[in-house]
Amino acid sequence: MKRFFALMSLAALTACGSGGTDPIVQAAIEEYGGFWAREDPAPKTPPQVVTRADIVRANVAAIQARLEGDPSPTLMYAAASNGGFVTYSSALQQQIILRGGQITGTRGLGTDLLASWTETTDPLARPIPPARWPARVRRFYELPAEGPRGEVVAFDCYFEPPAPAEMTILQVRYQGVQIPEICDGPSGGFENLHFVDSSGAVWRSLQWVGPKMDLVDLQVLEPYTGG
Repeated sequence: MKRFFALMSLAALTACGSGGTDPIVQAAIEEYGGFWAREDPAPKTPPQVVTRADIVRANVAAIQARLEGDPSPTLMYAAASNGGFVTYSSALQQQIILRGGQITGTRGLGTDLLASWTETTDPLARPIPPARWPARVRRFYELPAEGPRGEVVAFDCYFEPPAPAEMTILQVRYQGVQIPEICDGPSGGFENLHFVDSSGAVWRSLQWVGPKMDLVDLQVLEPYTGG
């Protein structure tokens, strides 16, 4: 089954800069919960949509994420960085851990992804121009299991040829390519999809995070540029 990126509107932003919480960011955190938000029985005035100008003014690293089957996204802010792994957190403290554009862990989305890694160089983790992407990668996922250690499952994945594409993310239009990634393993298979620019930087990606979860649709609003 061929996957396509769904078009959707931006509804909410939460973000955090490396120098502390900006008032604009804090307001966004308080206003928006995204697709993990708890229902509030009391009617509220619809929140103001945060724009690109708000993100630029706040000077944040931020992503937008949603479960593929859910219509409403949430925005997450860069809360911590450790050895190239950046933890993004929502207003309700759900987390996505990224290494470049590769999702290496999730917390609080449903069933946690404890860890994810590859045997060889992963073009999602470190930008590689699309023409130089490897033909294949072997992906490992550590999933919850009985006992203190998780269950590790492996998939052999190959990348299909890139196709030219354009993408608008929070009022900024990007040109690049879409690259499907087909993965198979003993427990089944799945298809990821990545939109990258000419340098190989990932701006949008659909990624598998476990057999009990929908794919995560990830968009990079403001890339993390810290150490």
